[in-house]
Parts: sequence; C-alpha cells; structure tokens
Amino acid sequence: MEQVELPPWKNTSHNMGRSIYRLCGYMAMFPPNVPNHFIKKYSKKGDVVFDPFSGRGTTAIEACFEGRIGIGNDKNPLAYVLTKAQTSVPSYKRIIKRIQDLEKDFLSWNDTKKAEPWEIEMIFHPHTLSHLRFLKTSLNWKSSSVDNFIMAMLLGILHGRSEGYLSLPMPNTFSYSPNYIKGFVEKHNLIRPNRDAFELLRRKLQRCYDKPINKGKAYIGDARKTSKIKDSSVDLIITSPPYTRLITYAKFNWIRLWALGYDAKLLEKKLFTTSSQLKYYDFMKEVLRNCQRVLKKEAKLVLVIGDVQQKDKSKIVNLAEEVWMNCAQPLGFVKVEETIADPISDDRKVTKMWGKTRGNATKIDRILVMKQKSIQ
Repeated sequence: MEQVELPPWKNTSHNMGRSIYRLCGYMAMFPPNVPNHFIKKYSKKGDVVFDPFSGRGTTAIEACFEGRIGIGNDKNPLAYVLTKAQTSVPSYKRIIKRIQDLEKDFLSWNDTKKAEPWEIEMIFHPHTLSHLRFLKTSLNWKSSSVDNFIMAMLLGILHGRSEGYLSLPMPNTFSYSPNYIKGFVEKHNLIRPNRDAFELLRRKLQRCYDKPINKGKAYIGDARKTSKIKDSSVDLIITSPPYTRLITYAKFNWIRLWALGYDAKLLEKKLFTTSSQLKYYDFMKEVLRNCQRVLKKEAKLVLVIGDVQQKDKSKIVNLAEEVWMNCAQPLGFVKVEETIADPISDDRKVTKMWGKTRGNATKIDRILVMKQKSIQ
C-alpha cells in the first residue's frame, strides 16, 4: 500500500461517540468522522446537507447532529428506513409505549399464516418467527416515525452472533446466502435460538437511543432524479457512490428486506450495478448533473470513492480520478483541494469478511472535493 499522509479526521472518534450508530449494522458505510469533518469545514449551522446515496444515513445524521438539515436519499428501502429512523428520532417514551402496546396486541393476535420460505424458517425459532410475522404485519413504518424507528431497531437485531440477536449466529452487517447457512447449520448441528423480539427491542432501545439537534429528511428514489430536492437548494453534498459491482446491497441484505416485505432478487434488478466502466461513467455523469441542479452557487460536492482492482488483479484503478477525468471535469466541476487519500484499516473494509476471495476492493478510499465552475 502506498505511503500517504493521514487525513485530519483520523484523530477523531470513529463514530463520534454517538449511540445512534448502534441502531443497525450496515455494509460498506464510511465512518461518521469523515462527513463530520467536511460538514464543519464547508457548511454552517442551518445549511442543507444532502447525500444522494445515503446508505444507513451517516452524512444526514452527522449534519443533523451539527445543527444542519440533513437529507438522505437512496433507492434501497433498507437504506431509506435506516436514514429516516436516525434523522427523525421520536421521543423515547413514545417508542417504549408503542413496543408495550405491540406486545399486548401480540397476545391476542391470530397468526393465520402457515409457513414462511424455507430460507427464513431455517434461521428463526418458530416462536421468534411468530413475533417477526406479527411485527411485519403491525408496524406501519412507511407513515409512522415511531413504527419506522422500531422497524429499524428490529432490522438491527434480526441477525447477529450474540444473545442480543434473533437468528442463528451470523454477521450483523450482512446476510449469508441461504445455501451457505444450510450447509453451516448441518455441519455444526446448530439449533435456532428461542428469543423474545419485544424484550430484545427494549434492550436495543436502551443501547442505541440518541437524538440529533435538528430533524432531517429521508427520500427513497434514484440518485439521478431526486425530484423532491429543489433546484439550487443544497449547501453541501457528501456522498459515496457505488463502486461498480463491488457490493450487491440487496443480495447481502435479503433477510432484512424480507422483514420489510421485499424480494431481494427483484430489488437487485432495480439497483444500479455494472461491471462496465463506460456504463459506470454514464451513470455518474447523470448523478453529477443532478448534483449540479440541486447545489447552490459555489456550494461544494464531496465524493468518497475507493480504489478498485481489475478482475485479473493486474492493476489497481484509482476510480476517483477516473470519475474526475471522465465525468466531473467534462461537466464543469473544479477541484477545491487535491484528491485526499484515506487509508482504510482491515476492520473497516467490508470485503475483509471473504478472506482471499474478497473481490476487488482495496485499502484506499479517495476523496474528491469539488464545486461548479463559476460562470463569468
């Protein structure tokens, strides 16, 4: 790995000391101290900070904690739920009362559903699964901020390795494939744990509850067409766009998407992934054109893009520089500062979990800071 000077955010707390980040693990998120650094540097209190690829909502959350208006957008409903939950946090009392009411309602609930897909029944104890079916039916997460927060907590405890999770042992940031789980269960004679979803939700609430200074917004939609964001209304954009086909967010979140009522395979077809660099550049040009539309004059755009390795391992591609030369510069953006190299530790790189077959990710993120060229 090349020798680089450590960027200033390396001296601050990874999660900024915020309990809210315990809500739900998420793949490939950049740490909160990165957007926090640029929010403080390039915006002021009351400004609008936008992330068109919000993921778990890190940029929007940090903006809200720093007195800005954080807005997150993502095409993945899982990302939408997490961003909305953490930027529109209801009161603790309302959440705990709703959990208590749900628990009482469960006692008189008539579960008429005979079975779930074998992939789901393999993971959860029948009693635990009845809790999950009830909560799937009862939580109105699309219209209620309280229910959305509870759903986000439920997604956070859905699977993991300790007694604080509802499933067979597995990572809490992504889902193993069904066939892998099946083989692992048979090999190790695993028994599905009988866990109480309502009790674990209360424990999760104690661990993760935190409320930002400002309330933010979350939208679900294509980053190329964020129609709910008005022209020239955004003071700062900080985002990490997808890196070609490095991570398939629906596939690796199929259990959580089941809990939300989505089919991961169908959703995967709707999310942008490509192995073609030319198609990727076309996609990024459309994203950047939309960024130009919503940004105010002289407002900054911060892109976090990791280096990627070619399939044959013959070359490491500085994808951030490629995006700059092929997409941003032709559209009239100018660099505000030189591209920043951010070395990533092994415990942060999501592809570490695959060991020698971890794919094409590398240990360097590049950060582009740009603005639109002034028109004379």
